[in-house]
Amino acid sequence: MARQLTRLSAMIIVVLMGCVYMAVAGAPRAYLVVNGAALAAAIGLAVFLKRPVPGFNVIALTVFALALFVGTLFSSAEIDGIHRWIGVGPIRLHVGLLLLPAIISLVPGLRRELALLTIMVIGLTGSLQPDRATAFALLSGVFVLAIAKCDKWSLGMLAFAGMSFLSTLLQIDPLQPVRFVEYVIADVWEFHPPSGVIMVVFLVLALVVPLFGRSFRNQIPLAASLATISGFAIISVFGPYPTPLIGYSASAIIGYGLALGFSGFEKQGVRLDQHETL
Repeated sequence: MARQLTRLSAMIIVVLMGCVYMAVAGAPRAYLVVNGAALAAAIGLAVFLKRPVPGFNVIALTVFALALFVGTLFSSAEIDGIHRWIGVGPIRLHVGLLLLPAIISLVPGLRRELALLTIMVIGLTGSLQPDRATAFALLSGVFVLAIAKCDKWSLGMLAFAGMSFLSTLLQIDPLQPVRFVEYVIADVWEFHPPSGVIMVVFLVLALVVPLFGRSFRNQIPLAASLATISGFAIISVFGPYPTPLIGYSASAIIGYGLALGFSGFEKQGVRLDQHETL
């Protein structure tokens, strides 16, 4: 367990730094409580959750996640007519941040046809919302899968993810940024530039440290899920989209832990062998 916590250390530090910034900058206390609880949940998921064996379990988990993605289009949890969330009591969870990195880590365990269908459903949902951040994160994760396999199926997934992202670029996103959620890196930089630099460094480390000392070929699910989270982080710099791990968002923090758990983070390697069909 000590080894897993070491690999999670950058994520833990950047989340705590985000909480410190929010406390100093006057964020509601509830933001700190939610992010703190989400951090505890993420650590537990990353350390104790097991990668499901390819087969029925992976299919069932993927179908359930896709149902939640599609369900957001009809959810009452909306802002300015945009549906990207599911309501859990008083908290709205962003489905893309919560589930997409984990789904990407499961895609290699699906049959090729179902893997392509999964990417198509998520891409179409992102286009219809529209959700530019989820569409770019999808493209980022699928890009890693395409590099790993480079066959017609993975390239087809990459092409569809690219078209989905392009579609969101052609649409107007009416949502306005919320302080402590979007543009957090810019806000921290304006508030205290050295802290902004340190936060960015630890955010980058949180997205690469879990891969240290491991072969890319043995960690494709983990690499793809981290690339997906990186996609969310990158696009948050260029638009009003949630800043993962640093900003107020239980979805991003729990989604990180869920992705690492499902990607076989606790193992030395997860090979794409005959059981991993992508």
